[in-house]
Amino acid sequence: MICPNEFAFFLQVLQKSGIRSREFTLPAEGDLEIDAGLRRQLGVEPSVFAGCRVFFPHMEAGAVYHVTDCFYLHYLFFLLPDAPRCMVVGPYLSMRPSARQVLETAERYDLPPARTHLLEEFYTTLPQIADNSSFYSLVYCLCETLCGHQVQVRPISLNEEIASASFSAAPREADLPAAMQRLENRYQLEDDLLRAVAEGNRARVHQLLHGTDMNMAVEPRLADPVRNIKNYCIVLNTVLRKAAQQGGVHPIYLDDLSRTFAARIEQLPTTAAFRQLVLEMADQYCLLVQHHSADGFSKPVQMAMLYVRQHLAEGLSLRTVAAALGCNASYFSARFKKETGQTLSEFILQERMRLAADLLLNTRLQIQTVAQYCGFLDVNYFSRCFRQTAGCSPSEYRKTGRALQV
Repeated sequence: MICPNEFAFFLQVLQKSGIRSREFTLPAEGDLEIDAGLRRQLGVEPSVFAGCRVFFPHMEAGAVYHVTDCFYLHYLFFLLPDAPRCMVVGPYLSMRPSARQVLETAERYDLPPARTHLLEEFYTTLPQIADNSSFYSLVYCLCETLCGHQVQVRPISLNEEIASASFSAAPREADLPAAMQRLENRYQLEDDLLRAVAEGNRARVHQLLHGTDMNMAVEPRLADPVRNIKNYCIVLNTVLRKAAQQGGVHPIYLDDLSRTFAARIEQLPTTAAFRQLVLEMADQYCLLVQHHSADGFSKPVQMAMLYVRQHLAEGLSLRTVAAALGCNASYFSARFKKETGQTLSEFILQERMRLAADLLLNTRLQIQTVAQYCGFLDVNYFSRCFRQTAGCSPSEYRKTGRALQV
């Protein structure tokens, strides 16, 4: 082993940090359990090691293969100087999966509640390593010391089909006119996208992003392509938020969605997940403009809309809303109907049904609990109202997973 002292120090750091590691010989024989037994406990196949066999023949000295899987687990593979030896470090997390992500993962693999609990407990046993952690610097420095040249990071997702081409470094753009055209296309796409979001035009957003190579927008400033993509998404999240604000959405809604996407960006596991996240970000900000834009409404009506959306679980009526705003109830009722085309009661019911639809699709709350969150004390009355709006019962709606158009 070249540089045995450095390698021994690295192994000691891993041990002290609670990060697993393992060495094996290529070509790999058998099936090593490198995910700390997660798939065996859950009864999920194939193994991580079996999935990684596809890229083993393409591994190069001086490259670190950053592998992520469908359970949000991360692994680092790299060749050792005394080839054909290879080392794998992991599993570890870049960020603790949210309760929603755990439930979605469990649902994807048809895991019963008991095994879902095993998955939640498993995550608590793993070390968490942020993308900007010095741990990566340590790994890269070790590999550079072992191979004698600058390390290259190759991201690999076990959620997608792995092709040999994905292990080759992308060619550098040397043609200046082509580079200029690429920048112009990127800026034009972003301008068109922000304009569509500000207008709440989802059809235009989908048209712009359909078939577009979003990778052209990402500047390769760092060796890690996943980090480059995350940095771009952070910027895009900010400008999409500003576009929705220009579309008349109150900051209270923007802040909540922006924080949600900020967390998801840091959890982005691979470059393959990049496109879907961009699509979802643009789509969700468009929906905010469609559902929460206050453009064209007077200040009292804007304040009433905001008050209703913040107090859906409470007893709402024309009198309570008008009193909260310090307005005359009769005058305010006429003004709200004139500006919005619907009565305040109709607006309250509409917003309650939207909240109910969201809770039914995105949580596992009992129907009675959903009703309470939406301001209904009588679950039977809630079900009747929901059926009139959606055309089906709350439980049927949850099963079908259709979007509620109100």
